[in-house]
Amino acid sequence: MFSLAKIFTTFFYLGYSPVAPGTIGSIAAIILWWFFLNINFLYFLTFFLLYILFSYIFTQIYLNNEEKDDPSEIICDEVIGQLIPLFIISSTNDMYLILIAFVSFRIFDIYKLYPANYAETMHGANGVIIDDVIAGVYSLIIVFIFKYLLSL
Repeated sequence: MFSLAKIFTTFFYLGYSPVAPGTIGSIAAIILWWFFLNINFLYFLTFFLLYILFSYIFTQIYLNNEEKDDPSEIICDEVIGQLIPLFIISSTNDMYLILIAFVSFRIFDIYKLYPANYAETMHGANGVIIDDVIAGVYSLIIVFIFKYLLSL
């Protein structure tokens, strides 16, 4: 079971990249979103909800076998966080919104504004995943501002 958890949490070993594994996880999320958006939004939503569920399960399994609280190779949390702001982008042609979602998520993920900084201190899968969900929500707000409020 640990091997499956390792594959899942590192997003098929992309998390072992020696350079910016979190950024690579965010890019992988954008590719996933692009794939699902061209198929069906309901499939995307279903995938997202199942991905969160399995991320919690497999992250906890992975952490039970590791000494670190939040190993950098775990990037399923970055995938989750990056997918959140993409929910309100309805076209793969909105490159500026995709770029805003990517950059803002990476900034919020790196700087951990409250309450993400508190969430990061939690133990287990919650400490790994919730701070990225918060960063994703902050990024969603930024994308919303650019998409709806600045288009008036």
